Amino acid sequence: MELTLIEGNAGTLRAGYNCPCGCTPSVEYARGAELVEEGCCCGNHFAVGPRAAASLTPTPGFQPEIQTFDAPWGERLEAAWLVGPSVHGPASEHDHHAAGEAATHGHATAVDPVCGMTVEPESARAKGLDSTHAGIDYFFCGNGCKLEFDEDPKRYLDPAYVPSM
Repeated sequence: MELTLIEGNAGTLRAGYNCPCGCTPSVEYARGAELVEEGCCCGNHFAVGPRAAASLTPTPGFQPEIQTFDAPWGERLEAAWLVGPSVHGPASEHDHHAAGEAATHGHATAVDPVCGMTVEPESARAKGLDSTHAGIDYFFCGNGCKLEFDEDPKRYLDPAYVPSM
């Protein structure tokens, strides 16, 4: 895996990677934090922090990878992955209709129907990163995915659509 530093300043940075499955998971790390983590729709796991590699739980079929880097404020950090077969899971995991329903019934996370990233519904709603279509709430990782969805929700809700951002 190859780490991409997307944004950075004196107190935070956004780090991500291009997953072989086509998704682009990323996390926002704040100076002094212990750890931030994100899972990909294909089961890969990504973590950033001073001891990120130690936080990953070995999983059969998944190999650890580690990359160290310096944050903009000089702190030495690790980016760590558990990398598996990197393919999208069963179709049920990409049932965007079900993902929207799950988010509206009090589940802690939802799946962005455009890119497949895991999203915290309340956090997304607070940032205006939610839309309602056919009476179901959908949540997004960022404004780009929300705008794409709002332009053509049927495209992203089609069972044949596979998130690929």
